[in-house]
Amino acid sequence: MGLLDSIVGQVSGALEGSVPGGQVHPGLVDVVSQLMTQGGGMQGLVSQFEQQGLGHVVSSWIGNGENLAITPDQVQAVLGEPHIAEVAQKLGLTPADVTNQLAGLLPHAVNSVTPAGAVPEGNLLNEALSAFTALRGS
Repeated sequence: MGLLDSIVGQVSGALEGSVPGGQVHPGLVDVVSQLMTQGGGMQGLVSQFEQQGLGHVVSSWIGNGENLAITPDQVQAVLGEPHIAEVAQKLGLTPADVTNQLAGLLPHAVNSVTPAGAVPEGNLLNEALSAFTALRGS
């Protein structure tokens, strides 16, 4: 089994127990992928968490140990209410649905694209994100 197959399997299995009903709106996979590639990429996302005093949480997702949980309120604090509201409106969800699902999805998404305990760069990040976004069809 290749690295990409492993990533897809890991995230698919983890989501079953971490998101209510094991269901994630397919559009949220795209949102997470954009968070990891735009606005400073993974380093930008890590910085957003650090600015909210949650650097230790995002670091646990990147590292090889256990992933620390994040609450929906923490997701909103990191991403900002306007961004959450925009995503909710675009996807036809409530802001609470968005933050609840992202709280389950983000730890596994970041963990899945950092299998070596470090943020991959260039093609490796793109390949990992391609495997992650393939979950939309799962």
